[in-house]
Amino acid sequence: MAAMRANMRPLYVTLELFGLSHPSKHSHVEPIKELAAKTDNQPSRLLHSLKKLYSIFVCCVLVFNVLRYLPSFWVGVDFVPGLTAQRIVILTWSIENAVTAIVLFIFYENKNHFAQYVAQYTTVISDEFSKSLKTNPDCQILRRCLRRALVVGWVMVIFNTIVVAFLIFSGFTDDIAVVLCNPFSHNSVVVKIAAVLLLYLSSGVWVFPIVLHYTLCTAIELRFQELIDVIEHTALKDCPNRFQTLKCVRYKHLQLCKMVETVDQSLSYYIANIYLFNIGNSCFLIYVMINKIADGPNLTEIAILSFWLASSIIITLIISIKSAYVNEKAHGLSSLVLDVNLDGATMQDIAHVNLLVAKLHGPAIGLSVLGIITITKEMILTLAGVFMTYLFLLIQFRI
Repeated sequence: MAAMRANMRPLYVTLELFGLSHPSKHSHVEPIKELAAKTDNQPSRLLHSLKKLYSIFVCCVLVFNVLRYLPSFWVGVDFVPGLTAQRIVILTWSIENAVTAIVLFIFYENKNHFAQYVAQYTTVISDEFSKSLKTNPDCQILRRCLRRALVVGWVMVIFNTIVVAFLIFSGFTDDIAVVLCNPFSHNSVVVKIAAVLLLYLSSGVWVFPIVLHYTLCTAIELRFQELIDVIEHTALKDCPNRFQTLKCVRYKHLQLCKMVETVDQSLSYYIANIYLFNIGNSCFLIYVMINKIADGPNLTEIAILSFWLASSIIITLIISIKSAYVNEKAHGLSSLVLDVNLDGATMQDIAHVNLLVAKLHGPAIGLSVLGIITITKEMILTLAGVFMTYLFLLIQFRI
């Protein structure tokens, strides 16, 4: 467990920096004895309280940002009409970030699912079944994936902040400054600095939960893939220990399914938030861009809207594809297990095989949207088909 926490520490620190993570006062996870004995390294209660207060402060700032922006559609110190589309995009983005921060705060505070996930992961890689299957508990692949995702996340946050700061302070286009600073004056240096700092905070809240989702899903994928590799390297037709191997694989598969349930309890609301605002934003941006291109395009405005459109689509794809991979790996054993030779099997062996087959061919295993729809590759294709139909209808009729 200590190794897992060490690997995840850069992500934890980053989430705490943006107020997205804090220690829960009452953990729902039983501590490992070896870790519970090391009280010297535990942070003080004062530090825990400060981190919690900082998380609450971030949530309040993001909610205030939504409330202060609502009047910008009608009034402002230097109100500029005709920027409704940009204001709608900024408002939906602000609401998305506020909801994300609140959702993560609630789950860290009340349910502590992420600590439970770490405890389950530690059990999966270090229990007797793992030793029997001779799986590799090394976390090097996970560590590399986490580092790459963190680097990409920080690059995205810094790039977004620098570009917007340049647009606000350079006077390249006043529309950006007006949209971001409303209802306050975009000529005030203090307001501009506050807008850039708020954008930096919002960018972190926007990007790093995606890194968290990516990391948790990658860890589960790797462990499911280990089971697939074990079955592929086991001669299911003539290996004398095949039934003992299948028994261990079944128990290990159940442990991983519980990890999926833990992550889903924590992130199903976040995924729903991403789907709702990003898909809605994408549809609205396409509608606006098609009409602006038809009426005579403003290249700067089209470039900014294109960036928001690309960001909304890419974020939705990352969340969808990683979630779909979890579903695919969780059911990846289904075709392999059917090749087992049952000659010489006892009733207990047959029962284990039947239970494993029933689990693999039962309800979909994976992350969901509010526990209603499990995200699969088929679902992604359905969403893409609906989105393309909407796009072609807009192009055809130029609504």
